[in-house]
Amino acid sequence: MDKTIGQFIDFARSEGGETPQEIDVPGLLVELAGQYRRRGFAVDVDRSIAVLPAPTSAQPILLRPQALRRAISNLIDNALKYAGTEKLVELAMLTEARELCIEVRDRGPGIPAEEVERIKRPFARLESARSNTAGAGLGLAIVERVARTHNGRLELLPRTDGGLIARLILSTTETANP
Repeated sequence: MDKTIGQFIDFARSEGGETPQEIDVPGLLVELAGQYRRRGFAVDVDRSIAVLPAPTSAQPILLRPQALRRAISNLIDNALKYAGTEKLVELAMLTEARELCIEVRDRGPGIPAEEVERIKRPFARLESARSNTAGAGLGLAIVERVARTHNGRLELLPRTDGGLIARLILSTTETANP
C-alpha cells in the first residue's frame, strides 16, 4: 500500500515545483546503479558513458534532478520487476544531434508493439502483469510526464535478442518546461 501511495504522490508532483539545474547525468547513472547493487540487484552502467563527448548545444542542459532521478528509478524498478532480479539491467547514455538519451536495458519479456502507447498512460498495465505484480500502473506514466516536462519523450523499444530498451530522450537545446 505504501508503494502505491508513493506512486500516486510521485505522479501528482512530477510536473512541477522543482527548479531546473545543470546536473552530471553520467554521475547520476553511476550513483543509481551503485545504490541498486548495494541492495543486491544486478544493475550496471555501460562503460561507454565515461567517454561521451559534451552535448552539442552551446547552452547547458537544465534538468529537474529529483524528477529525473525518479524517472530513471521507475525504469530500473520496472526492468527488475518484469525481467527478474537475477538478470542484468544496464544503464546507458547516448548523445545524438541535440538530444540526450538515457537508456535502461533489460532482458525481460518486453512490451508488445501494439501496447506501447497505451502502457504509458496512467493506471495502464499489461494483462500479463496482473499476477504477482504490485503497483498502480503509474510508473511509466510518471516517466512519460517527466520526459515531457524536459521537452522530451519516452520510447519503449524491443531489444535485440529479447528484452526492452526504455529510452528517455531529453532535448539539449531547450530548458525544461516551467
